[in-house]
Amino acid sequence: MIDLHHDLLSIMYYCYIKDDYSFLDKWIKNFHDGNVSGLLANLYYMSLDEMEIELGTREFNVVEMFQKSTEIFRKYLPDEKVIFSIEGCDYINDIFELEELYNLGLRNILLVWNCPNKYGSGNRGDYGLTDLGKEFLIKAIDLGISLDLSHMNKKTFYDTIDLIREQQNLGKEVKVIASHSNCYEICHHERNLDDEQIKALGSVGGLLGIVAYSVFTKDSDNNDSLEDVYLEHIERAVSLLGIDYVCVSSDDMKFAKVLFNEDFGDMVFDYSTIKNDITMLLKRKFTDSEIDKLLYKNILKKLNFEKK
Repeated sequence: MIDLHHDLLSIMYYCYIKDDYSFLDKWIKNFHDGNVSGLLANLYYMSLDEMEIELGTREFNVVEMFQKSTEIFRKYLPDEKVIFSIEGCDYINDIFELEELYNLGLRNILLVWNCPNKYGSGNRGDYGLTDLGKEFLIKAIDLGISLDLSHMNKKTFYDTIDLIREQQNLGKEVKVIASHSNCYEICHHERNLDDEQIKALGSVGGLLGIVAYSVFTKDSDNNDSLEDVYLEHIERAVSLLGIDYVCVSSDDMKFAKVLFNEDFGDMVFDYSTIKNDITMLLKRKFTDSEIDKLLYKNILKKLNFEKK
């Protein structure tokens, strides 16, 4: 299984600044061929007021944080398939710093987290893609960095879809995903995508990662099990996009309870057995070949994960 979204780089940087790798030493055992064997490893940036990682006297430096966390990744998981990602480009100064990060291994960006920034708006903002945002995304496309549309508000989402179409019409290859977003019609959370957004994602060849995080999986008045509703999200996404454009992601938040004493809600699956649990669930509705596509083949085909 390949996990299309996990905040592993943030975890690694936190362990680095605390000089305590005990959590990581235990957690990393989840990575083996029988469970998770590849992932999109993400370093996220909230607003400074909401950052969980306390930097102390350290300067807030995106390049340093990315470089250090990816070094730790390569030390712990030298043979795993990975795409390194940054979520929330608020603190990337400009396209020149973006290129510097690319040279250090950055291959995926989420332009925004929940809050608005100079490039566009997350779901807590009301404007769309800015001129700086357009320049930034075009630079990312030219570098070969995939664009991740999760967290965008609708204006930024559709502005980005329009920009992607324009770039595709110029003959450019654009890698597009929404790494951790579920179906709004099943779970009415502002972070999820409605049917028209999912279709728009499909129109530019984008992958949708159905995320196994309870907050985005079912409404509070839904009495069905988390597993059953997660399967509904996959079925709906497949009906809208086709079997070749849907995959799975965890956005596993259990680390927050241990590292930050923050409880963000339940996960649909325990990460130590996530591949087996999802596989058994998918067997209710999908063939073995379709399950292989959902678990890893679609991602490998569209994003060209590389071993580091």
